[in-house]
Amino acid sequence: MPIDLERLRANIKEYIEMGEIAYKQRKYNASLILYFKALVGICDYIIKRDLNEEPDNHTHRFRILREHYHDLYRVVDKFFSFYRDTYQTTVRKREVEGLRDAVLQLTDRIE
Repeated sequence: MPIDLERLRANIKEYIEMGEIAYKQRKYNASLILYFKALVGICDYIIKRDLNEEPDNHTHRFRILREHYHDLYRVVDKFFSFYRDTYQTTVRKREVEGLRDAVLQLTDRIE
């Protein structure tokens, strides 16, 4: 199914909204997952809008980001391991804050 940019933007906003709720409730694993999903959504939005490409998976997305959007690649690369860790460990507030700040700063790129 092709990416619908308006639907994707709505999903990103929902992930951020729910991430904020989880963050305020100190549910840091849930918050980090939601912020990371928002980050990936932002990346997919920019890739689709600018390049008219639709990443199939994280590997494909990382390759596109590395080639065309170094700043986004650095952010995704930095927080991907924290995202994976949420399956087995508890992340700390500090890790969530870094991702949260990055996501909130990047939202202007999808307006």
